[in-house]
Amino acid sequence: MVCEKAVEVFSLISPIGEMIMKICPQGLHSLSQCDQICDTNFHPQGGQDVVLIGKESGNDNVQKHVEDCIGWLNAYFTDVRRVTYMHMPDICVARDMGSFQERVWFALAKNIGPGQTVSYGELAKMVNSPGASQAVGNAMAANPLQILVPCHRVIRSDGSLGQYARGKKNSVKNWLLEHEGLNIVKNKVATLKSI
Repeated sequence: MVCEKAVEVFSLISPIGEMIMKICPQGLHSLSQCDQICDTNFHPQGGQDVVLIGKESGNDNVQKHVEDCIGWLNAYFTDVRRVTYMHMPDICVARDMGSFQERVWFALAKNIGPGQTVSYGELAKMVNSPGASQAVGNAMAANPLQILVPCHRVIRSDGSLGQYARGKKNSVKNWLLEHEGLNIVKNKVATLKSI
């Protein structure tokens, strides 16, 4: 099913670089880093506020969703623990409700909070599909909502980080996990640290 509402595209600046979000009057369709960001040019800017680049929406509902998303992201980047108590921005649900991917995304967003990780196999079990680790990996690769649906928290069963954005943004995954209080050593989750 495709959303029949007009979708607007917005650019944000954030501590992890430029982000693009697509929003309709019903809510968020996607949120991701700009495609040009990769391991070779990723330069996080701690302390950078999340701000809109360019125009605001002429639609009040869309603009409210824009502001809600920016507020949530600012909370995430300044005090990651706050987001566990905040309402997540509204997401347009005009997709394949109940599909395997959506069940995986929902289970991940609901059950794995900041500073926690889950293996692909454990996440498969959470959605009653033991043995579907590879399908979970495919769902993570197709995740349209970076950070909100925290695919960066999904790791391999041996503690290694795996491939983020098909291996193009592994340094971003590392940074996000460290931002959330995890200690990463040689591309593996080592121990929790205080945040």
